[in-house]
Amino acid sequence: MNRHPGVLSVLVRRLFRRIGLMVSIYWAILIPVYLVVAGSVGLFGTLDVSMWLNVGGAPPRYWLLSMGIVTVLGGRPYIALGVTRRQLAEAHLVLYAAMALLFAVVQVAGYLPEHAVYAATGLLDRLAEPYPVTGAGDAARALLTGTVLNLVYLAAGALIGLGFYRYRLGGGLAIIPVAALAPIAAEAAFDIQWAGRGINHLFGLPPAALPLGLAIAAAVLLGTLTATYRMYRTMPVRPASAR
Repeated sequence: MNRHPGVLSVLVRRLFRRIGLMVSIYWAILIPVYLVVAGSVGLFGTLDVSMWLNVGGAPPRYWLLSMGIVTVLGGRPYIALGVTRRQLAEAHLVLYAAMALLFAVVQVAGYLPEHAVYAATGLLDRLAEPYPVTGAGDAARALLTGTVLNLVYLAAGALIGLGFYRYRLGGGLAIIPVAALAPIAAEAAFDIQWAGRGINHLFGLPPAALPLGLAIAAAVLLGTLTATYRMYRTMPVRPASAR
C-alpha cells in the first residue's frame, strides 16, 4: 500500500470521513448552546460583550486540541498495514489544515448575524469593548489569525497524544505543559483571548502588529510540527497486548 501513487489521497479521504461526522456533531451542539447562553444573558443579565466571541471563539480551539490527540493516534492501524509515517503525517497535515480553515470560517461567520442583531437592538452602543468584527478587514484578519491559531492547537494536541502513547503516563504528563506553551504563545502573539490577552495584560505587553504576530505564530507552529513529526517518525507501533 505504501508504494501506491494514490495512497495519500486514499488516506485523506478516509481521515475526512472519520472526522467529518464528529465535526458536524460538534457544531450542531455548540450553536444551540450559544443561542441559549446569549438568549439567557440577554433576558436576565446585561449583554455588554460579544457572546459569540466567548462561546464560538476559545472553546472550539480547545476541542481542536483534543481532536489533535485523537486523530494522530488513529493512524496506527495504517502504519501496521505498511503506510509510511511520512505519508500518514502528510495526510494528517492536510486534514488539520482543512479543519483549521473550516473552524476559522465558522468562527468568523458567526459574527455576522450577531452583529446584525446587536446593531438592530442598539446593543453595539452599550458594549464594554469594541465589537470584534465590524467589516471586511476585521473579518480577513480574524480568518487569517484564526486559521493559524487553530492549526497550532491541532499540532499541540498531536504532540500531547504522541507523548502519552510513546512515553506512557509519566512522559505524557510531562509533555503537556511544554505542548501547551505553543497555543499560549500564539494567542499572545495575536492578543487573542483567553490566555493570550491575559498574558499580555499581566506583563503590560501591547498587541503586536499583524506581521510580527504572524511571524511569531508561524515559528511556533513550525516548531510544534517539527517536534511532532520527529516523535512520530520513530514511534513504535505496539500490539494491542502491549498497551
